[in-house]
Amino acid sequence: MATTANLSSIIRYYAEKQNSGFIDLREFCGYIKKYAEHHVEEQGELVKYLGDPTSTVVAELQGLSEKKLAAIISNNNKKTIVSITYFASKFTNQYQQMLKNESVLFPIISDLPKQFPTSFLERKIANQYFQSLIKKEPSKSPLLYIIEFTRDISPLVLPACIPLKALIDISQQKVRKILKKEEFHDYFLKKLRSTNPTKEISIKSFFQHFVDTENYQFADFSDGDDYYIWNQTLYYVRQDFEKIQDRTVEDTNILQACQILEIYSTCLKERFQNEKKRSEALKELENHLARAPYFYSMNQILKFQDQNGRMLYGQYTEDDLKEFLQKMTTEGEANELPPLLIFKVASGTRYYVYKKKVIQVVVRLCNEAHGSIEKELENSWYKTLLDYNRLPEMSNQNEFELCLQELVEKKSPVLFALLNANFMHLLAYEKIDAEFTEGFHLFVNGKLLPYADLLMLKNNKILANAKSRLPFFYTIPILSWLVSLFNGKKKNKTKKTQQKLITAAEIFEQEDDETVSKTKKITKTESLAAAANEITKELIPEGSSLDRELDYLARQWNKMISKEAYRNLTDDVNSLIRDYTRRVVKTLSGASFTKERVENLAKTLVNTPNMKKIKEEKALTEYVILYILRLVSNFQ
Repeated sequence: MATTANLSSIIRYYAEKQNSGFIDLREFCGYIKKYAEHHVEEQGELVKYLGDPTSTVVAELQGLSEKKLAAIISNNNKKTIVSITYFASKFTNQYQQMLKNESVLFPIISDLPKQFPTSFLERKIANQYFQSLIKKEPSKSPLLYIIEFTRDISPLVLPACIPLKALIDISQQKVRKILKKEEFHDYFLKKLRSTNPTKEISIKSFFQHFVDTENYQFADFSDGDDYYIWNQTLYYVRQDFEKIQDRTVEDTNILQACQILEIYSTCLKERFQNEKKRSEALKELENHLARAPYFYSMNQILKFQDQNGRMLYGQYTEDDLKEFLQKMTTEGEANELPPLLIFKVASGTRYYVYKKKVIQVVVRLCNEAHGSIEKELENSWYKTLLDYNRLPEMSNQNEFELCLQELVEKKSPVLFALLNANFMHLLAYEKIDAEFTEGFHLFVNGKLLPYADLLMLKNNKILANAKSRLPFFYTIPILSWLVSLFNGKKKNKTKKTQQKLITAAEIFEQEDDETVSKTKKITKTESLAAAANEITKELIPEGSSLDRELDYLARQWNKMISKEAYRNLTDDVNSLIRDYTRRVVKTLSGASFTKERVENLAKTLVNTPNMKKIKEEKALTEYVILYILRLVSNFQ
């Protein structure tokens, strides 16, 4: 043994030297004193054992006892050290012999010396311990465990350093030895054939490759017919040996081997099922990411559900999700972008979008932003013209482009972030979804289209619409000039008085708000409206609005071609939702009005006969959810 100051190693070395795991404390103290005197120059820590080492050794033995590495027992005022690591090493050698000779029996508690303190050994439940071994690397721990089985089978003494594969290999050899015996071979073969008449070829093949062959090799029965036949064989062997009234040590040995193998097969089955569930959940995650609106934040990804309404996050772990997203966002084909791209909005939220869906997202967001931006510009320009003023963007195309850029950043931050993402310029050189992009080009000569073209807005058209709303005298130059002079002087006089009135009104409003807030109590309708607003914030994507999402979803489920038919169908659906909400809202409260409750209400309404005529059930359900939230949030 190399020179060491570790007391556990010294005890084990002394026990091996004495060929006994029981060491007299007084003799060991004399030995360690001599050992320290001889090796103190090599190991300075051994100085603590010079002189009388008894108190030092006893104190350290208490620590080793807590770690289950050694113990002290007393008998007639004689203290004895029990080297548990010595017995662990001894039983490890016994398991190594089993790999060479299946006749060697599993060690059980009765194989330990009578004076051995079994209470110092940690007890493990077989099922739980073997499951933990599957997930861990082989250990070099010197600990010794007692493995407890079910069905009144004697516990097993097992060193912690024995790997699971070696234990399974030993157990397979023991069961194979039974199956090779003449009195058992044909008996179990006949039993398997009679209960599985359609699997006779598989059973014959199983016996040929595992039982009848002379050259035994470890077999991993993890799937297929062999897995089924192997487990049924174990069941029949265990069933027959459990019927034996006066069991011998060999009978117990076979039952221990069968239970070890059955536990391992169950663990394999659970692992296979969990792996299948995990792969299916990740596949469902891929499908979710490919559905409208095609871009999702991490918070939205964590809330994805499968077809049965169960959360996908939980069917795979956080590490699985990180690994999946890392792979999808970094690994791509040669000289191409990865399949999943990331972009970040001004607020810091990161969104994931499939490369093949980027153009669809841009087109959709541009369509949604078209109406709101056009309306805002028209109203703004109308007020400006009403005051006899003009803006540069009304006639200058460059200024108009800058104005659109600011409005897009304000009204649709997701669209703005996507258009300015680093990968957008690289997409111009990749062929993406040729069917969808036919007739539409997001890039021209490798450059992104200007905002005016993307939003399909023209400043002269918006200006014409704004002018058409002006009073008739604005179109007569001389008359409009005279009115502008008069209005200009009048405005200068009234501006100061208006500012004073506004500031005074604000002060009174603040005082009123303070007094009202002190006395006001939240009513049921207000609590419902507050809950609806919170759910709406959760469901509406960043940068979008409730009206915009309702308009988009209406176009998904309403397939009517004519405007009148489209409007009539939408009005009918909205009427049904309003009537339904009036009935159920009486049974709701702010506390019970949750996202899950709203979803259940929407599904109930969508499943009614009138609603079932609409085929786009998913889009209709989402529309009903948002429309209910809109109605409830407007409660006074």
